[in-house]
Amino acid sequence: MYKKRECWGRNTLRLRIVLFLLFVLLAGIRFIPWGFSWYLLGGLLAVRALISLLGLLKKSATKARSKGKTAGNLVISIVLIGLSVIPLLLFPHPVPLQHSSSNAVGTMVYTWTDENREDVFTPVADYRNITVQFWYPAVTPGESAPVLEGPFPLVVFSHGAFGYRMSNHSTFMELAGNGYIGASIDHTHQAFMTKEADGRVVLGDTGFIQTAMHVENGEITGEALYQLQKDWMALRSCDMAFVLEQIRKRAALPTSNELFHQLDIECIGVLGHSMGGATAAWIGREDDAIDAVIVLDGTLMGEIVGFEQGKEVLTDVPYPKPILDVFNESHYADATAIGLDYANMRMQGNAFEAYQLVVDGSGHLNFTDLPLVSPLLASLLGTGSVDPRACMEITNTAVREFLDYHLKGEGIEIPPFRRV
Repeated sequence: MYKKRECWGRNTLRLRIVLFLLFVLLAGIRFIPWGFSWYLLGGLLAVRALISLLGLLKKSATKARSKGKTAGNLVISIVLIGLSVIPLLLFPHPVPLQHSSSNAVGTMVYTWTDENREDVFTPVADYRNITVQFWYPAVTPGESAPVLEGPFPLVVFSHGAFGYRMSNHSTFMELAGNGYIGASIDHTHQAFMTKEADGRVVLGDTGFIQTAMHVENGEITGEALYQLQKDWMALRSCDMAFVLEQIRKRAALPTSNELFHQLDIECIGVLGHSMGGATAAWIGREDDAIDAVIVLDGTLMGEIVGFEQGKEVLTDVPYPKPILDVFNESHYADATAIGLDYANMRMQGNAFEAYQLVVDGSGHLNFTDLPLVSPLLASLLGTGSVDPRACMEITNTAVREFLDYHLKGEGIEIPPFRRV
């Protein structure tokens, strides 16, 4: 009996080593799509293989184990493996969305310091840092790849309350592949995570996240909500204005990276998702140089200019430039039910040139890449019945066609209202 237990134990150690080597082989030939979601499982297998190898080399490995200890180790192994596969469930390896162009796309990341603003989120006196990632037409694909000769229109993106600069990666790839330079902003502390150009990671502010969740759950209303949204818009619009200022400065400096010299700085579009869409619409009013605006399923907080007698006061000043307002199905139904007392509908009624797009079956997160990257997480946060890939293809095509027409003067005229 002792020899059988000894043999079983040593075979178990050998099996752990073989499993790790098999994992390495499958990852090496890309049968396993190696990425961050596999790190925990790969690390666990590596540690267990190393311990097993040391065990085979030690005389103590020949000692028999009690049944109780063996059962305990089995339970621990099951728990560890269960925890290690959670990232695989949350972030299964996505199949990249096909884009309308096969042109190479490059990317660069910059972190700039706004010395005119203090960072209100940090416990010590500090200036506000803003990180921006660019995607652009490149000679070859990849980070810091040489940029093609332009000039190319500039499109600046603002993410939603719980998003970050990569939330619409497929949109940036679509635009860059078709002759645009896209710049996506991380609103530091309001992004769930910001990775700065030097690699430093800044997590989202817990106070902001909790407050945003209270708003989402309807726990903050009335004048308190109005003041809160006003503060959020002020912070984010200053972020976007600062980024535009920095880009313009670099475009004018002969010593800047060639990326900035290939910009058509007279041709600018802005877009955003959710709160980022409201930011884009606000800055579109404030900056005369902006030529086109796209709002991806956002409530236009900047159109609310006061709160009187228990009611929001909306501006009647016509929106000054072309704006595309994209709605999920239930959002549009609610907006039409409220009518001109809803900020988006009042804006649409007073705008010089406004467009609407409604995607049937869509939910709020269907206008980001999250359902493609993490279907489970996206469904918990809010998606509809629409096919996620189809919705993002519709979204990216609509964004590109709108910008083509209003920034490049290409393509056909966009219908004022579409429902797909």
